[in-house]
Amino acid sequence: MRYLQELLGTFETLLPSVVTAIILLIVAYLAAMIAKGIVVKGLKLLKLEKYTDKLGVVDEVTGSSLEFIGKLVFVIVFLMFLPAVLDRLGMQNVSNTISGLVSQFVNFIPNILAAILILVFGVFIAKIIRQLIASMLKRFNIDKLQEKAGVGGDESVTFSSMISYVVYVIILIPIIIAALQTLNITAISQPATVVLNKIFTIIPQIIVALALIIIGTYVAKITGKLLSNLLSSVGTDGITKKIITTDNSKMKDFSLSKAIGEVVKYIIVLLFTVQAINVINLDVLQSVGEAIIAYLPFIISAIIIMGVALFFAAWVESFMKKKYPNAGLTTIIVKSSIIVVAIFMTLIQLDIATSIVNSAFIIVLGALAAAFAIAFGIGGRDFAAKTMERLNQQNNSNEK
Repeated sequence: MRYLQELLGTFETLLPSVVTAIILLIVAYLAAMIAKGIVVKGLKLLKLEKYTDKLGVVDEVTGSSLEFIGKLVFVIVFLMFLPAVLDRLGMQNVSNTISGLVSQFVNFIPNILAAILILVFGVFIAKIIRQLIASMLKRFNIDKLQEKAGVGGDESVTFSSMISYVVYVIILIPIIIAALQTLNITAISQPATVVLNKIFTIIPQIIVALALIIIGTYVAKITGKLLSNLLSSVGTDGITKKIITTDNSKMKDFSLSKAIGEVVKYIIVLLFTVQAINVINLDVLQSVGEAIIAYLPFIISAIIIMGVALFFAAWVESFMKKKYPNAGLTTIIVKSSIIVVAIFMTLIQLDIATSIVNSAFIIVLGALAAAFAIAFGIGGRDFAAKTMERLNQQNNSNEK
C-alpha cells in the first residue's frame, strides 16, 4: 500500500511537467507548421521557385525545392522548442546539448543571410556589368577582328562574350571572398580565400598571356603573308617549277613561297606562345617553354633537310623519266633511297634514338649494297663469262 502511495505521489508530481511538455510539443508543432506555411507561400508569391530549383535540392516525395525549404524551416522552429520540452521532462543534459546547438545555429543565421545577400547582389551587379561590357564591345565591332583573324565561331565564343565573361569572373572573385569571410568559418573561409586570392593575382598574367598569343597570331599571319608574297615576287615558285617537272597534280599545285610563309608563321606563333607561358610564371610551364625553344633549331634544320631531300628526289625522278623513260623501277629505287636517307638524317638531327637510327641506317645501306651486288652479279654473268673467255684467248695467243 505504501509503495502504491509513493507511485501515485510521484505521478502527481510529474503530471504537471508531462502535461506542460505535451502542450509545448503541440505548440512547437503548430508554430513550426505556421512558419513552414508562411515561408513556402512567401516564396511562391515572390515567384522564387525557379531560382530555388537551381540549387538542386528538392524534396524526395514532392520533388519541389520549396517543400524542402519548408521542411527545413519546420525542423529549425521545432528544435527551438525542444529544449524547453526536455527541461520539463527532467532531461537537462540532453536539453543543454540541443540548446547549445540551436543557439549556435540561431546566432549563425545572420552570417548566413549576410553571405547570401552579398552573393545575390554581387552576382546581380556582375551580370549587369557583363551585359554592359558585351554590348559596348559589340558596338565597337570587336567581333570583326575575330572574323578577320579567321577564328570565327558561335555567339558564345566571340571576343565580346569571352571578354565580358572574364570581367564577370574578376568581379565575382572578391564578392565570393567577402561572402566567405562573412561566414566566419576559418576552416573553410581561410583556405578558400587564399586560393581565390591566388586566382585573382594570376588573372592579370593570364590576360597578358592571352593578349600576347592574340598579338602573336596577327603578327605571324601578317609576316607569313608578306614573306610568301615577297618570295613569290622574286620568282621562287617559278624556279621550283623549272627544277621539278612532273605530272603529279599535287607537285604542280605546290608553292614553295606559301610553304615557307606557313612555316615562318607557325614558328612566330610558337615563340609568342612560349613567351605567354613564361608570363604566367609557372615553373612547370616555363620548363616546357624553355625545352621547346631549345629544341626549335633542331626542328627547323630537320624540316630544311627533309624539304631539300623531297625536292631533290622529285628533281631526280623528273630527270630520269626524261633521260631514261623505260627505267621506271630504277627511278623508284633511286627516289626511295634519297627519301629514306633523308628520313634517317632527319631523325638523327632530331636526336631521336640516335644509336638505333645509326644502326638501322647502316643495315639499310648494307642491304642496298648487297642487293646491288647480287643483282649486278646475276645480271652480269654473261658479260663476265665473255670477258674471261676473251682474256684467256689473248693469253693463249701471247704464249704461242
